[in-house]
Amino acid sequence: MTKQDTQLEKLTNAIEKLIANPVLPVAPVAPVAPVLPIVQSNTGDHDLLTKLDTKVDQIQLDVTELKKQGTVYVTQTDHAEVVRVQRLHDTDIESLKSFRDTLLGKMWGIGAIAGLLSGVLGIIVDYYLHK
Repeated sequence: MTKQDTQLEKLTNAIEKLIANPVLPVAPVAPVAPVLPIVQSNTGDHDLLTKLDTKVDQIQLDVTELKKQGTVYVTQTDHAEVVRVQRLHDTDIESLKSFRDTLLGKMWGIGAIAGLLSGVLGIIVDYYLHK
């Protein structure tokens, strides 16, 4: 016998014991107040709440639609193209920075050489002019 069968048998025995014992009759109770039918006096509230619920649902849909309008969706291909262009742009900027740095270095070098050559040329010109 399973646990459920045992519990069912105990319940059945308890019900049989309750039915077998006589019960004293209950005295009738007189109502204290007259029973009135239930009348819905304000049915407009239900209609108003239904309309309000419908309007709130529509507002939520409108807000969701507005949020979607401000969002731009791109395909994976478009995204890959944007990333490729951004990388090219970053590479170009790094190249320009490197060129600037090397150009500045070259200008210092050229300036130093030009200063040295102008000094040598000044000595040569001075030598031939004062001879």
